[in-house]
Amino acid sequence: MKAGKHVITSEISWKKKIMITLWVKWESLFNRFFHIQPIDENQPFLNVRVCTYWGKTIQLLDGEEIHRGDRVLELHLNNEMLFKMGINSCSSIQLAIQMIRTTEQLLPKTLLYILNHPKYEEIKGLYGVSMIHRGTKQFGFTVIDLPKGLFFFITKIYLRLLLFVVHPQGKQRLQTKGELLVPKMIAISTKEFIRRYPNDRS
Repeated sequence: MKAGKHVITSEISWKKKIMITLWVKWESLFNRFFHIQPIDENQPFLNVRVCTYWGKTIQLLDGEEIHRGDRVLELHLNNEMLFKMGINSCSSIQLAIQMIRTTEQLLPKTLLYILNHPKYEEIKGLYGVSMIHRGTKQFGFTVIDLPKGLFFFITKIYLRLLLFVVHPQGKQRLQTKGELLVPKMIAISTKEFIRRYPNDRS
């Protein structure tokens, strides 16, 4: 499935179709500007970029720490593909299973991306902020509450708006489970990632 092909079901209202189309275009521009690229062009569910971490120190479950100024692999979900998964799923459980299976397939490829990066030895860990964090612990990620403040507030508003746009039941989710839709930080050290997903180069 190529990210550039936009398939929007006729069951979605025309207003939401417009919102989704505009959001996809915005996200495409955002990814180009910040050099965010898919781990797998044929399955572009997980996008990444190597960047400098500017937040507070992250204490990871394996004892490692990510400090301000460390290089990290920043994780981003492909929200267009997430939307397509949602409209093709019969329930939230089926959607969650599909996301987990896709992630399982992409994590070994993510390690290869790290190992093949010219600054591989500088990458301290993998890091992301998302409301879709349940289930990430089984992949070895530490889940951390974001400190309250301006960044937390802006991130929460942005991700809720994103959920409303790309999730087929976005409005209902916000109305019924709004208190559970809190963004959290997920992170794992490169050492732990290599330990969990070994390959010939590691």
